Amino acid sequence: MARAQVLVGATPFGPVFSGLRPAGADTALLLVARARRVGLSTFVQTTGARGYLRLGPRQQLRYRLGTDMIYDSRGTPPFVREDYGADVAHVFALDAANHWQLGQQLHYDQSRANATRTGLWLGRLGYQRRLRPASPTDTLSQLRVTALGGLATDRRNGRNDAGVAYGFDAAAIFFASGPAAPPLAVRVLGTRAALGPRTMQRLVAEAAGERTFLANAPLTVQGRLGYRTNRAEDYLQGSVQRIQSDTVAAQAGASYRLNTFTTLRSDNSVLLPTRAFGYRRQRADADTLQDVGYRQRELDTRQELRFARPALQTSLNLSYRERTRAYYLDNSRNLSAIRLANALTREQVKDITEQTTQYQFALTWLPTARHALGLLGTAQLLRVDAPSKDNQQTRDEAQHLLRLTWTGRWAGAFRTTLGVAGEVRQTVFIRAGLSAENYTDRLLHWEPGFTWAPGKLSLRSTYHLWVSYQVRDRESEQARNRASRVLEQTQSISYQLRPRLLLLADYVRRENRVGQLDWARFRESPLDTSVTHDLTVGLRQSWAGRQGGTSLRLGYRLLEQRNYGRAALLSDAPTGPASSLIYLRGITRQQGPELAVERHATAGFNLVASVWLQWLRTFSTYTTGPGAFIGSSYTALDLARETRRLLPYFELTAEWRVGRGRR
Repeated sequence: MARAQVLVGATPFGPVFSGLRPAGADTALLLVARARRVGLSTFVQTTGARGYLRLGPRQQLRYRLGTDMIYDSRGTPPFVREDYGADVAHVFALDAANHWQLGQQLHYDQSRANATRTGLWLGRLGYQRRLRPASPTDTLSQLRVTALGGLATDRRNGRNDAGVAYGFDAAAIFFASGPAAPPLAVRVLGTRAALGPRTMQRLVAEAAGERTFLANAPLTVQGRLGYRTNRAEDYLQGSVQRIQSDTVAAQAGASYRLNTFTTLRSDNSVLLPTRAFGYRRQRADADTLQDVGYRQRELDTRQELRFARPALQTSLNLSYRERTRAYYLDNSRNLSAIRLANALTREQVKDITEQTTQYQFALTWLPTARHALGLLGTAQLLRVDAPSKDNQQTRDEAQHLLRLTWTGRWAGAFRTTLGVAGEVRQTVFIRAGLSAENYTDRLLHWEPGFTWAPGKLSLRSTYHLWVSYQVRDRESEQARNRASRVLEQTQSISYQLRPRLLLLADYVRRENRVGQLDWARFRESPLDTSVTHDLTVGLRQSWAGRQGGTSLRLGYRLLEQRNYGRAALLSDAPTGPASSLIYLRGITRQQGPELAVERHATAGFNLVASVWLQWLRTFSTYTTGPGAFIGSSYTALDLARETRRLLPYFELTAEWRVGRGRR
């Protein structure tokens, strides 16, 4: 029933009200609160309440309230985002069979940071019925029609607008092949709100379905057809800006079973969006803005051949995607032919065509029950064509990837994994303006790991080393060649001290080295290195009951980041060199105790809360080197400064379900 309600139960405005609750359902309420610190001075917080009240056997009140805030104590004003919202709907069934419904709903949104506020009141009359009332097995096929009408208000940019709002929603869903098969669905939805000089409207028409023509037939066909139009208007520079969006979408697919093990699938779609930006002057002295728009075409096709046996699975995929965008002008400013042509030329600089072709081959082989070998190969070509000579983005991007993975399970709950991959990326700009950016990037990946869980002990270790050599094509650009190495390792240990007491230790290390590359002699000079350590150690105690479980975790966390590089140390001496080379290390260390509580219940109150009492220290160390350095420079006083702060980082998520169902 949930799937049917999602497809046909939405109303054009406000929340989703798919009908009355069953007669046996009681009042319910869900309260949600989330808050966390995301930076030195930034906090995010959301709260929400949603539920329903059963006012009688035929009527019900549904509601949803919420806030969404981002707070930065350094800002003026401090709130980056401060949003409030509310939805309330009252629905009354006019007959015992619940065919006719009468109701009303209220919708309210306010953004104090953007100084906007919108409100909506709508009356609604709805009708619904089963499409196959004589079938006792099909209770999901149904038809719904809803008519709405009311008042809307909108306040923004110092203006208060109000007007009439109305709409309709008609939808049908039909399970021709039973509730387990995909249904046929049709929906048409339209809304319009006249807000003073502005008009908001939209129309959506969609149809989707899937059909197997004969029982046990090898061919299945499915498709989708849709049309959307949306008109939104807002104030801009003394004018009303109208954004008109129209989109036609079509999708068709098929699946053909060649034999017991082989399947051929095809998925094809076309999308035709257009956007038009028009302007109406509200004041005589307002600037006349040029009407502009674009037409776009998107083609997407994917063909797949899949072969599956118990010990061998393979697939071959061919996909092609094309996106073309072309801009046009309406002569709303009454320009002369020459000036209109020049303005059109400036807009057409943004015209672009993108074509992506990809081949992919995947193979999984199980030589034994405990071992698996996987092979993945990808070849992709992206071609970007900009017709205008002033657009330098015309380029080709080629990518080739080959990855081999092996997974083995051994005696004693020991499992190993190994991944090896090679990748080549090449970017070629066609026009001379950006030809200096042409490069070839060669990447290598090495990914070993293992998991060992003998009894009370569990040990998991993973490594990922990827190396990149980026080489410029031009001989004059070889000084910009770069080599980078990234090593990331994760170690996780847990030990069961008691049946519900667990010892945990996690360590993550990430090292990133960037150097200047001499590709001809295959040598590199280090430029910058950063190393991050993240260590967490703690104990977790859990309790279990008939209504849920609770866990308490107490531990210690250390997060340290070290940046290595070269710089210049300025000298205060009246004689000698003005600066000298130093090897600089910038260190940021965050450490402190960590406490976390989790409560998960089958019904009632759920809580996830954690706090990290963090001592933050930022400082620098350095050693002198020979010679001088041209680049970033510091004095000894600058490098002696350090920062110390106490910052509690916290995260809280709480949910409370109030009410229960009657029997």
